[in-house]
Amino acid sequence: MEKQDQLKETAIANIGAGDYATALNNLNDALTLAGGRVTQREIDICYYKGAVQYLLGDIPGAIETYSALIDFDENDKYAYYMRGNVYLKEKETELALADYRKATKISGKDYELYIQIYENLDASGFRDDGLEFLNMALEIEGSSAKQLQWRGRIYMILNQYEAATRVLSTSVEKGNEEANIYLAQAYKESGDLEKSREILSAFAEKQNTSASGLLVLGDLYMEDGQYEQAFETYESALSLDDSSYNKQILKNEIGALEYLGRYQDALEKANIYITEYPADTDVLREITFLETRV
Repeated sequence: MEKQDQLKETAIANIGAGDYATALNNLNDALTLAGGRVTQREIDICYYKGAVQYLLGDIPGAIETYSALIDFDENDKYAYYMRGNVYLKEKETELALADYRKATKISGKDYELYIQIYENLDASGFRDDGLEFLNMALEIEGSSAKQLQWRGRIYMILNQYEAATRVLSTSVEKGNEEANIYLAQAYKESGDLEKSREILSAFAEKQNTSASGLLVLGDLYMEDGQYEQAFETYESALSLDDSSYNKQILKNEIGALEYLGRYQDALEKANIYITEYPADTDVLREITFLETRV
């Protein structure tokens, strides 16, 4: 077990350094040591393997890896989602849609998954197919503060800002401070910039020592084109070690570095990010773009 874990950690370090070929070798060696046994350890290793194969352009290999995960557990929504992403990259749209539908059927009330699928399809030129998944998400019943936040985000994507402000306001009233971020965006998109600023400023002032508050401040700097300040603010947010916001902060940092023209730094951040979140195909795609800039 110890050797297997060492190989996995070494592979993760390889990915962080952008050495995907060596990472793949180490992951394969780690799986060999499993001797046919499949535990959560082997499943995690396979997810890293699929991500690395994707980055190396080994599409058939990535499909085989995710298919193996599905064969082991037919209710693994992320394996269907990731295989769907690979099929989409290969323009196998019907296969991608079939996997996406399977993933959402398993996921139940995972609003985020529906939104991610929409964004992937939209980015690939299949917005109408993506809208199918947003409408499916809106059919999910739920009135909790967090669920209302997700519904509000979907309404925003659909440009239904009146509906978005209504449900997001209710989410805030139910105690979900984070919904203020999206509520402000909804007002901004509907043209009420003064109301948007008012909400964001109050939220950031109230939480200026929290990761969520600093995340908002960083986003404000990004909107104003102050990318260096944005990056520094995101760094400050990370220093608070609030893991609930680390994923979004890290992702936003990559964007700030890109705007600053610091492509090598952005690539290094992206490689570090993917070691934590190997199922994020947005960043997998971003890595392939950044490699053309360094």
